[in-house]
This record gives sequence, C-alpha cells and structure tokens, in this order.
Amino acid sequence: MADEIKESTEGTPEATPKKKFDWKGKRLPIIIAAVVVVTVIGVAGWAWHATPECCDVICHSTMGKYYQTYTQDTTTLAYKHRAATNNQCLGCHEATLPQMVHEVQIQLSGDYTQPFDKVTFSNDFCLQSGCHLGAGVMPGATESSTKDFSFDPHSDYHGVQQCNSCHLMHDQSVFTCASCHQVGAWEGEGGVPEGWVVQDLGNGKTGAVPEGWATPFTFEASSSK
Repeated sequence: MADEIKESTEGTPEATPKKKFDWKGKRLPIIIAAVVVVTVIGVAGWAWHATPECCDVICHSTMGKYYQTYTQDTTTLAYKHRAATNNQCLGCHEATLPQMVHEVQIQLSGDYTQPFDKVTFSNDFCLQSGCHLGAGVMPGATESSTKDFSFDPHSDYHGVQQCNSCHLMHDQSVFTCASCHQVGAWEGEGGVPEGWVVQDLGNGKTGAVPEGWATPFTFEASSSK
C-alpha cells in the first residue's frame, strides 16, 4: 500500500509555476500607449467642440436657434461666414477656457435667461487681418460698393459707424439708415438700387433695404413676437 502511494506520488508531474506579469518591463509601452490614446481623444474632442454640431448636441435647448441660423438660414451673415471660419464657431467666438467652463455650468444648472444678450463686436474685430481688412475706417471694397449712393452708409458723415449697428450675425441685418432715408431719398438718384426692396418704416413711411435685410421698424416688430 505504501509502495502504491509512493509510486503514485512519484508519477505526478510537478505543477509549472505561473509566470508573474512583468509590470516593470511593460510599464513604458503602457504609458506611451495611454498618452497616445488620451492625446488623440483630446485633440479630436477639442476640434469637435469648436463646431456648430457640438453646440447643437450638447446645448440644443439654448443654442438651437444659433445652430439653425449658422447652418441653414442663408439670409444671415453667420451662414455666409461658414466658409471663412472653416465651419468653426470659435472662428468668431474667441472664448477663453474660464468662459467655456462657466457656459457649461449654467447649461447644466439651467441658471440662464433667454433670449441671450447679443454679443457686440468692434470695428477692429471685423477689420482684422484675414477678415475685412482695409485702409481707414472701412475696407476699400466696401466703400467702393456704396460710394455712388445718394447717401453712403459707410461714410463717416455722421461719425464713425459701428459695423454691428447694421450687420448682425444670427439675425436679419438691419439697414439703420432707413430710419431717416426713406424711399424718396432715392428719387433723382436712379431709383432704388437693384436688388433692394421697399419695406414699411411705420407711420405710413417706406424705406428701401438690401434684399434679405430689415428696417429698424420691421426688425423691432419681429423681435417682439
């Protein structure tokens, strides 16, 4: 009996010891792989967050209107600037990191009111290099396009005008000059410019504006609805 147990014991193969994973030897490749993955995700995420799709997906309840005017409404300047900004919201909205963090906080908390205050911009912003750059107050191309009008919207006759007093991005642009210059102002000047339309100024008066634009009166009426 003892011999049988001995033979049985001797015949049992020794268990192969398990190899321990060499963390020290694999540490560097693992760290490099993790850094690469995090970098790729970070770069892709940063690129996506600058697009209108990110604004619409993450903040649709607040940014839906702005997404629509940027991607679909062909009458807005926001839509017309898509190519110039490479379809990047941050091409114009130069947000800082603290500002972006604050916007995420109010979006998550719901601590905001609508409509949002309009973002204002200076002439220098529009006339910076790479955009509507030109000599003097207004770009030469813009001046030449209106210099033959009976009244030049881009002259400094009434002082230096701000671009955003007429040119709006996510709303209809407003021909502010029509507040005073009515249709009669074009008589004897070749008539209303080609491509312009006559609109109501209120109080029985009419004014001419570029097609797709609004008069201050019609813009105010539409904004109050």
